[in-house]
Parts: sequence; structure tokens; C-alpha cells
Amino acid sequence: MNRKKIAVPCVGQANLQAPVSPHFGRCDSYAIVTLEEGEVKVIESISNEAHSDCGGSARMLVENGVGLMLVGAMGMRPYLALKELGIDVRCGITGTVAEAVESYLKGETLPMPEDTLCRCGPRCS
Repeated sequence: MNRKKIAVPCVGQANLQAPVSPHFGRCDSYAIVTLEEGEVKVIESISNEAHSDCGGSARMLVENGVGLMLVGAMGMRPYLALKELGIDVRCGITGTVAEAVESYLKGETLPMPEDTLCRCGPRCS
């Protein structure tokens, strides 16, 4: 069975219709979408309470089995934390969680290049 867990940062409570948060660390929650054979099987909502530091959110996602992050934007520290823990990061995601997952399934997402990371200062996450 081909199974993958994807995380998407959300505005408000995570669900398939939730808007994608434009920034990883400032989201309200994460949608954890389980794909099996290219179809959505389960969606979980996890609060972004762990965002006291970049590593906390990254560790929480790994503990939940996430292997891929679909994100609009993020800073260098969370990007490096996710990469160090083995989570692939894809950028430029907009719309709803369902649209983000569909875009991934269609092969329309791109790996996040380091030169596109936010450089908004020490509070950027």
C-alpha cells in the first residue's frame, strides 16, 4: 500500500475546506492528511500550540508521521528543522487544504529553494 502523510498549515480549525495559512509558523493549526493510493483517507487537525520554537512544531509533525509539508512560505529556521528531520517541503501553496493536496497529487508543487525563504528577521518562522 502506498501511504503518505502530508501537513498543511491552516487558518482556523484544520479541515479540507480550511484556508491554507500563508506562513508556516503563524498558522492556527495543521491539517494532517493521510493519502493512500493517491486518495485522501484521513484528515486530522493538530493545533499549533508547539510553536514556542521552530523545532517544536517540526518534532510534533514528525511524531505524527508527516513526511511532506505543503506551505505558502516559511523562514530559514523552521525550514532547516523540517529538512533535518526528513520532512520534504513544497512551497507556493494557496487556496484550501483540498486544493493544496490536489495540486500536489497533480505534480504541480515544487520543492522549496532556500533563496525563497522569508528573511523577515529573528521572529520569522
